[in-house]
Amino acid sequence: MKTKKRFRAAFLVIFSILISVSVLYAQSPEEYQKRRQAVIEKMEPNSVLILRGNGPSGEFRPFRQENNFYYLTGLNEPGGALILRAPRGGRPGINEPQAARVYRGIQSAGGTGSAMLFINRRSGNVDWDPQTLGLEGAQEQLGFQDVKPSQDFQSEFERIVLSRPSVIYMDYERSQGLHTPFTPDEDLFKKARDRGAVFEIRSASAMINPLRGIKSQAEIELLQTAIDITAEAQKEAVRSIQSGMYEYQLQSIIEHVYSFNGAKWPGFNSIVGSGPNSCILHWSENSRKMEDGDLVVIDIGAEYNMYTADVTRTIPVNGKFNQRQKDIYEIVLKANEGAIEMIAPGINMRDVSNKASEILAEGLIKVGLIKDRSELRQYYFHGLSHPIGLQVHDVGGTSVLEPGMVITIEPGIYIREESLGVRIEDDVLVTETGHEVMSKNAPKTIAEIEALAEEKGIDFSKYIIKKKP
Repeated sequence: MKTKKRFRAAFLVIFSILISVSVLYAQSPEEYQKRRQAVIEKMEPNSVLILRGNGPSGEFRPFRQENNFYYLTGLNEPGGALILRAPRGGRPGINEPQAARVYRGIQSAGGTGSAMLFINRRSGNVDWDPQTLGLEGAQEQLGFQDVKPSQDFQSEFERIVLSRPSVIYMDYERSQGLHTPFTPDEDLFKKARDRGAVFEIRSASAMINPLRGIKSQAEIELLQTAIDITAEAQKEAVRSIQSGMYEYQLQSIIEHVYSFNGAKWPGFNSIVGSGPNSCILHWSENSRKMEDGDLVVIDIGAEYNMYTADVTRTIPVNGKFNQRQKDIYEIVLKANEGAIEMIAPGINMRDVSNKASEILAEGLIKVGLIKDRSELRQYYFHGLSHPIGLQVHDVGGTSVLEPGMVITIEPGIYIREESLGVRIEDDVLVTETGHEVMSKNAPKTIAEIEALAEEKGIDFSKYIIKKKP
């Protein structure tokens, strides 16, 4: 009876989380409109920006949209394209009447630029294909006034290029060498220039990436949900880990927690590195049997509505750190906390990184592993931080911190000769006045981890089949 009550209580908690996360965090059409307008305001007069979404995944694999395209449209289905046009301003194009005719489909009356979305029509085969938004659905749910079927994109693209815009912002496919044929995009650009058009081609990503570096409130809420789910998975890993379990079995428990909280898949390959694998930075084979006395580096991140967390904790398989492990762990924890304390607007991340390295070096000198800071690279050989967002190593840069940035702080020490690796990674929001540790729900002190290890975890033993010898 007690078991049933505990199961019922646990189910209700998980169910309530599922309901809350599925209802609270949805980005509005206005959110995407603001982003498109921000891009248009950065564009040159009489310029266009072209983005293509990803095509079908094929072989029944889950579809995931191209990040910049999703950032500006919110469309999460294959076959889409986007054209943004900046107003002409004081830089009229050659043969203005023709350009006006070409652009009339995306010209805005207010001179603030315009957007045209291309999308697949709704499928008529409801028995085989998932239903797409369709033209009207895209207008209603994504905030576009001008939506056209995907099959019209190529002809519209050709007309725009031939109309002589000042700049085309586009990340296009290029030929791979001097003796390889032009790609279709290169052929089109050559055709336009042969007709006398003069335009620059600039990277669309270079225009969009800095905007993605500063998260809106809606993005911060989505990231917080992804991080909270990841923190819950980290806690369950501490409860459920056992000597003799394989790394991939612990991975399955972690990703089980993701699924039950509305995160359908990881944002990147889960890293569960025990013993010698704890010293391999991007270990993702997760194939080793974990042994009593091992430390395990668990570097994981749930993806929730396209946004990815990245939280690392290091835990003992048997629930208790030995003295050597404690000594190294406390050095890394001190570096983690010392770096986080510095996070604030206007701070140069180089200074934060230097602070973390200084703490690590002092600690390793104290325990006798190195003699001076110049030797630190033997045991700490990666960067301290990166942005997170639509991808785990997100775009935008972090050289000087600004409010709205979400970054990781992840110092580590890796002693290969002892099969002893420790990394502690938190996700941190830069606020107007300082910072907020978004991953604070994931225990990271030795006392917190050892106390959590005393709690009962998920018992999967009943699912293990008996194999023939």
